[in-house]
Amino acid sequence: MKIEEMIAVERADCSGCSACANICPKNAITMTRDAEGFAYPKINPDLCIKCGRCDATCPALNAKKNLPDALPKVFVATYPDEKVLRHSSAGGVFSALSEIVLREGGIIFGAGFDKKFHVAHTAAHNLDELENLRRSKYVQSQIGDVYRQVRDALKSQKVFFCGTPCQCAGLKHFLGGDPDNLLTADLVCHGAPSPALWEYYIGAFDDAHEVAHVNFRSKRTGWAGYRFEINFKDRVRYSNGLGADVYGKFFLDNLTLRPSCHRCKFKFPNGQADLTLGDAWGVQKYAPEMFDNRGTSLVIVHTAKGKDFFERLTLNKKEVNFNAAIRSNTPFITSVLADTRRKSFFDEFSKSDNKVAVLQKYYEQDKAELKKEPAKPGQTYNEIYRSVVEHIRKQFKRNILIVGTPPENFKQQLEGCGVYVLKVVDGKIICTEEFSSLTFEQKDLAALNDFVKRFNVTEIFVGDLANAAPVDEWIKTCGLPVQTLKAE
Repeated sequence: MKIEEMIAVERADCSGCSACANICPKNAITMTRDAEGFAYPKINPDLCIKCGRCDATCPALNAKKNLPDALPKVFVATYPDEKVLRHSSAGGVFSALSEIVLREGGIIFGAGFDKKFHVAHTAAHNLDELENLRRSKYVQSQIGDVYRQVRDALKSQKVFFCGTPCQCAGLKHFLGGDPDNLLTADLVCHGAPSPALWEYYIGAFDDAHEVAHVNFRSKRTGWAGYRFEINFKDRVRYSNGLGADVYGKFFLDNLTLRPSCHRCKFKFPNGQADLTLGDAWGVQKYAPEMFDNRGTSLVIVHTAKGKDFFERLTLNKKEVNFNAAIRSNTPFITSVLADTRRKSFFDEFSKSDNKVAVLQKYYEQDKAELKKEPAKPGQTYNEIYRSVVEHIRKQFKRNILIVGTPPENFKQQLEGCGVYVLKVVDGKIICTEEFSSLTFEQKDLAALNDFVKRFNVTEIFVGDLANAAPVDEWIKTCGLPVQTLKAE
């Protein structure tokens, strides 16, 4: 099968989403862990009837480019209920969406802990069960047969599925479509660490004290300074900064992530969910009024269905600039680079009888600021973002250059236009593209002529000309239609 060939040639193409195992009519595919502890499909030749449904369903084999015609709307939001906010990793938007679906008789699927605090996708039918699905879990969640459960539930009720971008893509490919009663939300995903490593780590704690509760992102000291906490049944508590904890530091250093996380096929613009949820890191800079250190969510709206659900939520929310928000949340667009010690770490950890020593060795290397070889970068944030912007520019039939400061609300009248704002700052001619927030500095008036040609500017609106004197004569001679904006 093509899946086997793909994994044999390039293991990093498989995200372990389990769509192939769920779609197999003969249950001939099992998700089997490799030496690093990540699950990959294994086909039983005695059961396989070579129907090809696994190959046809695999989102990696059938990945599609999904360039949007416009940048998605981006919001920062917080849930007004203090208890829900306290029990959420960010601003509680996942809980708000889940509560709507549950009230309407629906079912929620997301990542939860089992009795041993291993992480797997499971269902929540009520608010009590929803508690297990709240909060971030920095482990690759095992899907099991959840896609089949979702398919069966969709026959009679609404379903809200939340997972990583590859898991949402796996579900959509498994279903072969996008049912009206299905809402999907993926995550601003840094990457998924090894389940086997996590199970060893939490098991070592459990040997000493029986684990009662795990919170990767406790807000005990605030959202911005969150703590990694484990509570035990004997009332002992382990609390540490995530970056100071062994497991957490390896996660943040990209040492223990699945190979596919370093070349993810489902980053924007190729995700397939209705919404993307995450932490609004950097909100203090681009929307400071939405920061109070109790947690603020980032919400990116991709589809009309996602927009409908989001607008129904009772939230404190504000729309923000795409580029400003995503600049502080680049894993939405780009994969993280692997730590150059990744292979040696897993080789040693999987073979060693003294795993504690291996963990300590690599942790101490980090603390000693071990010099690393430079990692080979993939596409950068700017490269991907600019390619999307270039595609969107082609949709505009009318491109406007606003010189100076326009009257309030004027730009809102230019829906569906390419809008550029020209200002002179410290003698420099700066053109800012409104929808992308990209800036272009013009060296001189000749460069400005080239700029309006390059971006097919069709007309000019002149607002407050303060500090725009260097371009005053150019406006009169540029040959484009010019209108003067007057404050009402």
